[in-house]
Amino acid sequence: MNQSLQNSQLSAWRKPYRGMLRLWLYDLGSVGFIGAAGLGLMLGFLCFITGKTEVVSLVFSMATLSTGAAISWQFNRLAATEMTGLIPHYQKHVLIQAATIAVGMLLIQLLVCIGFAAYDVIPRLLLAIVVSLLFVWACLWRSNSFHLSFLLFITVPFSDKFALTIPTWMMLILIAGLLSWVIHLCRQLSWNNEARVVYLNAVQMGWMWLPSIKGFTWITRVERLFHPMNFFIGPVLTMMLLCLPLITLGLILLSWLFDIDVPALFLLVQFTVISCAIVHWSRIQRWRAAETLFLLPCYSGLSGLRDAFYRSQYRFIAVLVAMVSVLGFTNSLIDPQYGGLFVLHLGLSTFWGCAIMLGMGSASRNSLQATAAMLIVLLHSILVSLSFAAVRDGDSLWVWLLMDVPLIIVGVGALIWGKKRLWQHGVLAP
Repeated sequence: MNQSLQNSQLSAWRKPYRGMLRLWLYDLGSVGFIGAAGLGLMLGFLCFITGKTEVVSLVFSMATLSTGAAISWQFNRLAATEMTGLIPHYQKHVLIQAATIAVGMLLIQLLVCIGFAAYDVIPRLLLAIVVSLLFVWACLWRSNSFHLSFLLFITVPFSDKFALTIPTWMMLILIAGLLSWVIHLCRQLSWNNEARVVYLNAVQMGWMWLPSIKGFTWITRVERLFHPMNFFIGPVLTMMLLCLPLITLGLILLSWLFDIDVPALFLLVQFTVISCAIVHWSRIQRWRAAETLFLLPCYSGLSGLRDAFYRSQYRFIAVLVAMVSVLGFTNSLIDPQYGGLFVLHLGLSTFWGCAIMLGMGSASRNSLQATAAMLIVLLHSILVSLSFAAVRDGDSLWVWLLMDVPLIIVGVGALIWGKKRLWQHGVLAP
């Protein structure tokens, strides 16, 4: 009798977590953010072990924000699917799972910080929690807020500067207030058509929203330059290329006019690599469209399609490197410490970062492989941030330039390897 009661209690405890792996790790929306959060957590732990504590707050903040984005995606998915109200306790179980993931991520990060006596990281971690809760609340209040998920990670470089200016007690009050708002909105969560539109758009566009550019005939000429690489993502890629330099130039002018330290070049370089990741993420999402691409009368068989895709990736990388170089030289006129050698390093790092990302993306055939390829973004971010720190400390840049040379070779090799793996089993397979 006691054994039967214990089994019943154990079954009741496990019930909210049944299907959790399938829901969170097999969904293309949440797995990207969950994977980035897990990679950030591992990199933070490795940074403590190797003594690179200056970047721990960066990767821990990225892990926290990625967790918040994954939870927001699942909440939006709940509101976008009709089965939420049809399956008993389904919504309750998802909310319990989300709370478990959030609390688990927070406890692990706090224990790691306390274990390594890195108490200065905790205020930055609290600020990341505030931003994450604010984003979750905004997505629950208006589903369209999820379109701004890419802006969420722009706050990471600013966390180190603002975290120390905000008292800890104030951040704790903000966390408590935002948490109560989030819980209140979760209790009122129900199906709505706006969430469904966001869900469909996010799946098709790789979670990146940008204004429409229809009606500009010259845009078509730019899109031809990147065909067939941009076939799966559409005009969004061209719009990103137009917005990135404009936003970066605006941040550079803002930094110059108001004498504030805005990491505009750092953000630009990171988003160039992220844009390469989005290209192949969209290809995996819409892999069935590859048959339509293959049937276009401009390729000599599958090998011709692979060659055209391979060459278009090089053209895309060339445009990104030119964009980073021009904006880097523009920034050097305002801030002389980032001189010609550093701009050269930024251009080379953009080349190998984008090349490795596109090569790994070409070889990816499913969401798990695409998530693993996102590790390139984190590693590239850490190396570039360390080079920025080297410039501020007055260290020599030749070490970084010498490091770029073998990484460029790795990038070219990754593109060649990705070309061989792309549509290895035909266009009818992912």
